[in-house]
Amino acid sequence: MKKIILILLASLSISGCAGVGVATVGAVMYYKSQSHEVASVDIEAPAKNVYQTAIDVVNQNPNVSIINQDDSLKVLDVRQNEKDGSIKVSAINSSLSKLTITSDVTGDEEVNPLSGIFKICEDLNVKCELSK
Repeated sequence: MKKIILILLASLSISGCAGVGVATVGAVMYYKSQSHEVASVDIEAPAKNVYQTAIDVVNQNPNVSIINQDDSLKVLDVRQNEKDGSIKVSAINSSLSKLTITSDVTGDEEVNPLSGIFKICEDLNVKCELSK
């Protein structure tokens, strides 16, 4: 699972979304397969603010726990109901960041990467919407 996540993170970092090209700021890219989900968005906010908001959002949800936290890389490994996920924040420049959330496929009642992206955007007061 970690290899898949790293490959997806690398491809999203390079292209904005695998095979789609550079994403528009606030346009959420979402991909779901049989075994994993990935959501990514470029946010007009400094990386440190996005990362801290991600930490706060996870800590506010009693069903999601942080199992590993790397503040220098701005990466959180999280777990919900025995399903693993990852949150990665990258600085594009001083006021623009890329937020990527990956996870094993989640159930209907669970927080998923897409809802996580929208919650972080909402808490940052940044408009994000699903890319068409």
